[in-house]
Amino acid sequence: MATRDEMRSGFTLKELFAVTFIIAALLFCLLPFGRRCAREAARRMQCTNNLKQLGLALHNYHDTYGCFPMAMGGTGIGGNEHRRSGLVAMLPFLEQNALYDQIMDPADYEGHPPGGPPPWDKKYGPWQQSVQMFVCPSASYEGKDYKPTNYAFCVGDVTRDIHQLPEARGAFAPGLFTRFSDIDDGMSNTIAMAEIGTAYGRQVQGQYAVNLPKTILADPGICWRTVDNGMKYYSKKVGLHDQGRGYNWADGGAGPGLVNTILPPNSPSCAVGGMEAVDGVYSAGGLHPGGCIVLLVVGSTRFVSEEIDAGDSATAPPTSEDFAGKTFASPFGVWGALGTISGEEENHDF
Repeated sequence: MATRDEMRSGFTLKELFAVTFIIAALLFCLLPFGRRCAREAARRMQCTNNLKQLGLALHNYHDTYGCFPMAMGGTGIGGNEHRRSGLVAMLPFLEQNALYDQIMDPADYEGHPPGGPPPWDKKYGPWQQSVQMFVCPSASYEGKDYKPTNYAFCVGDVTRDIHQLPEARGAFAPGLFTRFSDIDDGMSNTIAMAEIGTAYGRQVQGQYAVNLPKTILADPGICWRTVDNGMKYYSKKVGLHDQGRGYNWADGGAGPGLVNTILPPNSPSCAVGGMEAVDGVYSAGGLHPGGCIVLLVVGSTRFVSEEIDAGDSATAPPTSEDFAGKTFASPFGVWGALGTISGEEENHDF
């Protein structure tokens, strides 16, 4: 039978202090992690809000002109070489009227026609102005020559003739205007824009490999060979662009300003036979853990996991002949379907 002393047994004062100290130490260690999570949640919310504002601007643009802006366009030789990003056309709908007016009527920049010079002109003042709404607060940027963007136009699941498609495969295309009526798959099932990273070392989301062989155009899976075993950084033997993805918000070329829905979010990007406005694989990606945020044509945003179904990356992407004048289902799973405007795909939960 237990004695009275045994029945009263429990924590001694010393043991209670020890347990309290351990709990306090654990909480102290977890505080920085909690703060980081809270900061990232706030940054992700701001990034989401940026995309929603871009979506509203696109709708207002469409209401005004009856179409979306070209993903890449502008004036030709002697002007901006048809490389001006669609973000420029959206400026008046983002409360950036003064900047837009300066670009379209550049009286202070002798020799530059309305619309500005090529986006790589470092001396042109408007190209050096930062637009806060174009930048995700979670992203880092190492460049100095231009002002970045973390949001790019979606061109669908194509790798060939990206800059001169005769017909749009995605919600946007260089040199082409698209309309709500072109979105046969439904505006809530089609990506308009998606996050991209900006250069930070050899990190995959913010960089892209350049001068790669044409075999990638028919087998996008080859692009995976450019990264290390952890798939977070490009291999040291791979040549990269000097300034990375999204390095210049005014440039509508594929490297700085476009995405295709072939490899899933946070995958590598590969430019074929050149550096910027060339064919290739241009993946979406962001600095939010596990995926990226996309803007749907309807104007809403969604977070897309990097684990989304993206089909078989070794499958040849469709050519313009495949989808000319007809629907054509994407071979790249749910991700590919979300990027196309006319594939007859059913609604997807993603």
